[in-house]
Amino acid sequence: MQPSATDTSPSAPAPTAPAPVSEPPGSSGGGHAAPIEPPLGHTIKETVTSIIISFVLAFVFRGFVIEAYLIPTGSMAPTLLGAHMRFKSPESSYTWAVGPWDVMGDGITPLPFQGGPPVAVGDSGTVSTSSFEPIRVHDPMTGQELSGQGIKTRWGDRIFVLKYLYSIFDPQRFDVVVFRNPRDPSVNYIKRLLGLPGEMIAIVDGDVFARKPRTDDDAAANPWGLSGWSICRKPDRAQMAMWQQMFSSEYTPLNATTAQGQRWFLSPWVGVGTGPQGTDWKIEGRKTYAYTGTGLTRLMWNTRERPITDALAYNESPRRPSLEYPVSDIRVSMGLTPTVPQQRVSAILEARGHSFRIDVSPAGIAMSIGVGAGDEVVFVSIPVQQTADLALPQGKTTNLEFWFVDQSLSVWSGGTRIATALYDWSPRERVLSATGASLEALEEGPEYLTYEANYIRPQFFLEFEGGAFELGAVSMYRDVHYQADMYQYHSGDDNSVHSRARQPALTTHPLNTPTLTEDEFFTCGDNSAQSLDGRLWDAPNPWVRKIDPRVGVVHRDLLIGKAFYVYFPAPFSAGRIPIPDFGRMRLIR
Repeated sequence: MQPSATDTSPSAPAPTAPAPVSEPPGSSGGGHAAPIEPPLGHTIKETVTSIIISFVLAFVFRGFVIEAYLIPTGSMAPTLLGAHMRFKSPESSYTWAVGPWDVMGDGITPLPFQGGPPVAVGDSGTVSTSSFEPIRVHDPMTGQELSGQGIKTRWGDRIFVLKYLYSIFDPQRFDVVVFRNPRDPSVNYIKRLLGLPGEMIAIVDGDVFARKPRTDDDAAANPWGLSGWSICRKPDRAQMAMWQQMFSSEYTPLNATTAQGQRWFLSPWVGVGTGPQGTDWKIEGRKTYAYTGTGLTRLMWNTRERPITDALAYNESPRRPSLEYPVSDIRVSMGLTPTVPQQRVSAILEARGHSFRIDVSPAGIAMSIGVGAGDEVVFVSIPVQQTADLALPQGKTTNLEFWFVDQSLSVWSGGTRIATALYDWSPRERVLSATGASLEALEEGPEYLTYEANYIRPQFFLEFEGGAFELGAVSMYRDVHYQADMYQYHSGDDNSVHSRARQPALTTHPLNTPTLTEDEFFTCGDNSAQSLDGRLWDAPNPWVRKIDPRVGVVHRDLLIGKAFYVYFPAPFSAGRIPIPDFGRMRLIR
């Protein structure tokens, strides 16, 4: 799938009408002002001049300030949608996008209708899709299967790009940028910027690490073992856009039993209460969960049935399956309504061989990291920066969020971050914690990090102490996870043999860790599993090679601008009339 941005510049705007001309001073008989008629030739000249100026300004504006682009493919999904199918579950009412399954002979262009039957395409006649099976997808919330034939392919999002800002100042990490594809400069790509000029860059267990190179780096046996590495934490604006929802109790189907009385949907949240087999919890068939007991209790995410991975509904297709890696960067949100005074709420993430704990109680907010297993876990407190107090009043709903992301823990209430704690692991520590492997072991097996089974799978649960309460809109999110990979046999964009086939992809292994020059950037797509980006590109085009011959980087001269606004989201259709999805018009984070 070629993740590019195609130019769809709008035509020049119509010239603006001249401002009204007030009556000139002076009087005629009767004391009335008489308009002075300008010569006809002067009016035509002014009109022609206005039109010329309008067109010149429009072209200057288009060429140097803002330009419109179409997103054709899904490399940035779900942040930005390319061509796709749209589905809505009749049971949960959840709406989601899935990338096209069926394409034309070029292997790239989606057919206008997916899953057959035969479809007429323009004047070229009929394109037969009868050999394609019906489209079968699954609701990401409930797992319910939906199927159909002749499903219409929708357009991608249309966006505005601020052009040439980078000739004035450098882009920021995690900006969404548009640039010329180093492999084919006639094609524009859109990706998220991860690596900045002058940095050494590494992708470790899905996250981005960076360090400033030093003069003695060449003596190091393994660049990931060097000192000075730090994780690249996303700003809140970008992180909010990059959270991907796995489930929310809001989408619980009201009728989840078959005609035979069997339940076809079970919540991925499991209550562990003080009653027999957790009967103090009321969960199934409800959008709002209730706990009626009095003792310590837990609400656990069922990782056996719903593992926390980087699976993406947009990628569901038998044509291009992708690996699913465990993701330990998560966010859990809920509306908590205590019916008795609440003593404590805790969020515990067991991941990467550690336990990460957040405790909210009348005494304040505490955060800690534990080592060990079961009852043998030993927790060590980490410093908390708290900006506001957090109360859990009886009978009132408090919107709580717990974030475990980019080697940080944080608590949010009502959409505001109120407490944060950071911990700093190097790439060496992160690899050992996430997989149990040492850096030295990685040198012997360059494919080790590309096997999803080698990563420790996370487990999450909430713990409550104090008595009965209700929970609404209980949601699980996972972060964007940049996968480790290998250069494939084919380069991906022109089907030629990759010059570095079967070697570790750029930034994803110690054996291929780049140091960017002062004019180079590194980019990846949010849809990491289906993005052809800096990790996997082959050698650049001969023209680009004269500017920068290095593989996988974007030279400053190839940057076009920053994507900043979705002005015409992928539309709905009413017959032949496209209707914009106004609810998705937004700033790009």
